[in-house]
Amino acid sequence: MHAPRSLTTGMFNRTLGPALLFLFTFAACAMLVVPAAHALTAAEVFTQSQEINPGQDQQSKLTLLIKDGDGNTRKVVLKRFWKMYPDGDLTSKVLLFHEYPPESRGTAFMVWTYTEASKLGSEQWIYIPILRKVNKLPGQMEENIQGSDLRASDMDPRDPSLDSHTLLREEAIGTENYYVVESAPKVDDKAYPYSKVIRWISSSNFLIDKIDYYDREGKLLKKQTISWKMIKDAWVWQKVVIANMQTGSQTTLNLTDIQVNQGLKESLFTERMMQQGAAALR
Repeated sequence: MHAPRSLTTGMFNRTLGPALLFLFTFAACAMLVVPAAHALTAAEVFTQSQEINPGQDQQSKLTLLIKDGDGNTRKVVLKRFWKMYPDGDLTSKVLLFHEYPPESRGTAFMVWTYTEASKLGSEQWIYIPILRKVNKLPGQMEENIQGSDLRASDMDPRDPSLDSHTLLREEAIGTENYYVVESAPKVDDKAYPYSKVIRWISSSNFLIDKIDYYDREGKLLKKQTISWKMIKDAWVWQKVVIANMQTGSQTTLNLTDIQVNQGLKESLFTERMMQQGAAALR
């Protein structure tokens, strides 16, 4: 028996939230960057920041700490499996199992993402134990994740051609030198929540270590910092913090138990595995 769409979507919003998947596919880009010898333009710097090697596949434990403006903190823990597809229309598959809080344990979410050129977007599925059925979600819903300050548009790689890029300056922070690049949309898109985004991109490896987001009125909305870790020549997130400068809320994402290039099998990214749960993989 199919669950009503309103029930499935409502429970989904209270557990994982579809935008969560895009949070964990941000690094699914092409090749390890080789810095160019000539002076780079702002667009070239931004493009190279999107071409960081994430490995062929990853598995990790994700812990989200979500603090609201009153100081109340919630914790969400997930097990994540991700695989990249460098050829064809399919770009990546991600499978998430909800481990905490207890009332959400066993919930699973899967997404297959396709290239922008294919116009296929993404396919999304959710399994909620109480319903005992995998449901395919309609369309692609954009929302804040678990009531946090993380959005799909923050984490999903953005096509460089959509924005005008300006090199504001080069800046030294500690021992690291950065290109400070401002990106503003060329065309007003009501679905895009920012008037501009400023990124601090390392001049040594093109990793993005800091991001400032400005709302549609041009006021500073959020500050984001990213800590990276290299595993087997792949760059992976270790910690991400987003602070909302207007509400005082903050979201911290910690990644642990990270494994790269484990040769994850196709049979992992299936509806059957969603129903069996992470315990079946141990």
